[in-house]
Amino acid sequence: MSKADDSLDLCSIKTFAEMSGVTVEEAINWADSGAIPSLKLADFRMVNLARLRDDLLKGKKEFKEGDYSHA
Repeated sequence: MSKADDSLDLCSIKTFAEMSGVTVEEAINWADSGAIPSLKLADFRMVNLARLRDDLLKGKKEFKEGDYSHA
């Protein structure tokens, strides 16, 4: 990954929801259930875009509850 992509590694759940066209509540449910990769940073749960991007590039097409464990 290039240096320019470093800012795309994590994002807030709110930002992820806006980028994905879903409600914040739906994105929270996805993160809480492990359907999307996320991690806790201080007191905030962040979406791990780097892992999501890697999985999509490897051909992952379905994201189900429990696919990702919480870090």
